[in-house]
Amino acid sequence: MSNLISLSMSNLATLLAAAAYLVGGIVNASAARPIRQEFVRYGFPWWWCWVTAALEIITALLLVMRPTFTIGLALGACIMLAAIVAILRARDFRHIPPPAVFLLLLSTAAFVQFSS
Repeated sequence: MSNLISLSMSNLATLLAAAAYLVGGIVNASAARPIRQEFVRYGFPWWWCWVTAALEIITALLLVMRPTFTIGLALGACIMLAAIVAILRARDFRHIPPPAVFLLLLSTAAFVQFSS
């Protein structure tokens, strides 16, 4: 039996959440000027985009492995809660939807995984 979750409809929310974190990690790892500027605007050093990218990619990997799903869930939630706090501190409310959607995906994945 594989430790990876299967490609099935019952795992759709988990797979979408993992894909979202993977894409987010790749975007942040690009360290494009607008990405770096956004991190600085929210009070982080410019290079923090790479730390965030690594954590997001790790989250994606943890989510798709059965034994580490819960750890991935916790790490992903911490990343997005930190993003929301930073956005609120900067009073940049129009940037709340992306991390909120990530949290919604995680919540849905958790509900499906823990209820089956």
